[in-house]
Order: sequence, then C-alpha cells, then structure tokens
Amino acid sequence: MPFRTEDGRPLDELLLAQRPADGYRFDVRAPFDYEDPVSGRTYHVPAHPPGAPDPAPEAREPRVHGVTDLASVPMWLWSFIASYGRQSAPAILHDERSVVAAELDDPAAALAQRRVDDRVFRTALREQRVPVLRSWIMWAWVSADREREFGGAAGILLIVQAVVGALVVLGASVAAFWNPWWLLVVPALALLALPWAAAGLASLVLLLTYSSAVLAPLIALHLVSIAPFRLIEAFVEVLAGGDPRDVIRPTVQADRESAADGS
Repeated sequence: MPFRTEDGRPLDELLLAQRPADGYRFDVRAPFDYEDPVSGRTYHVPAHPPGAPDPAPEAREPRVHGVTDLASVPMWLWSFIASYGRQSAPAILHDERSVVAAELDDPAAALAQRRVDDRVFRTALREQRVPVLRSWIMWAWVSADREREFGGAAGILLIVQAVVGALVVLGASVAAFWNPWWLLVVPALALLALPWAAAGLASLVLLLTYSSAVLAPLIALHLVSIAPFRLIEAFVEVLAGGDPRDVIRPTVQADRESAADGS
C-alpha cells in the first residue's frame, strides 16, 4: 500500500480536523507519506499543528501546508464525484503539492512540477481503486486548472480549445439527427489536439474535449433536477429569516463570519 504513516505502517485512517466546525476545510492532524510506484519518490504530507497560520477565509484554495478541502468538487457535482471517499488521501496529497508549487517564484518551474504532481495524483487515485474514467476526469480537471494558473496564454488557449471543441461535438451530434455526415466532425476534431503533442498535452486536450461533451448534457439535466428544490429551500429560508445564500453553499455563512472577525 503506497500510502503510509511516518513510521512506515499502511495508512488505515486519515486524521482530520474540520475547521471551523461547520466549514469545508480540514487540518491534517497526523502526517503521512506516499511512495510513487512510477518514480520511486516518496512524498510527504505534513500535519497542520494547532496555532499555525490558517488560509484566508475568502481564498478559493487552501494555500497552507497541512490544510485541505479534500477533492475540490463543487457541491452541485457531488452526485458525480464526491468530495471524499477513496480519493481522499490522493486529494490531500495533491493539495499539499499544490501549496509547494505555489511557493515557487518561477511559473515555468511551478508548471513543470505540477505536471508531474498531477500525474502522481492520477496514479494515487488508481491505487486507491478509484474507477479509471473517474480518475482520468479528475486528473483532467486539476490539469486544466494547472495550465490556467501557470501556463499563461497557452494555458488559456488550451482551455478555450477544449470548451469550443466540446460545443462542436455536441452540435455535430445533434445535427447528425438530420444529416449523419455531421458525425465525421466528431473524430476529425481529434486532429486539433496534435499541435499540443510536443508539450505532452494532446491527451489532456482530447480528454477535456470529449469528456466535457459527454458530461455537459448530464450535468445540465442534473442541475435542472435539483434547481426547483434549491429554490423552494431558499424561499423557506427567507421566510424563516435566514440567508438564502446558505442554500447554495452551506459553509458560506461561516466564511463570511470568519472574514468579518478578521477585518
């Protein structure tokens, strides 16, 4: 088992502290290691000791060692990929490696490191028996965010190409009901990933493009199914004198209060 405690025992439990008690971030209370079977390198996840600096409440991502939000999946997508489960240890490891990359002064070095760390994340997911497709989709999402953060204009172009490509695949699939020749556009679109091969990003472009095309209708259907309940829930919250924003994300109120306390 590649995840181990500091004294070399298999990691059979994750010790985390939810902070604040109604928040969505967790402090790692017991450090652990991960041995990458591909490179043989051992990665360390430190604990976040009590009294150590906490991330800013309004920060989108935790940028403090030993602090994690588990798998960074929006609440409205938890039906597809949960924020915790078999993916918890790899997600905590990836959050720690993201902090290490963010501390580098050189964006190019941070990008190169994150590309390796994201591959380690995917490997760890599979070793934790996360299903293949789910592992690759999670890898694609964190990789897209990496390219956006550190890849500059090329990173933005990659994401735009994937989004536009997904829309073209969807459009061609719909148009094929009237003219089947439109289906030729779907495989032909893969040729646009070839320019990214030199940077080792062709597979990422392909996965982002085609998985987004498949998932987009499913996510839209999912949102349509939960939106009426959320609206009813928000309406009842207003009648009860509460804040309807808590319906969208239950931890927002805690974050606002924390921010107010720090101001």
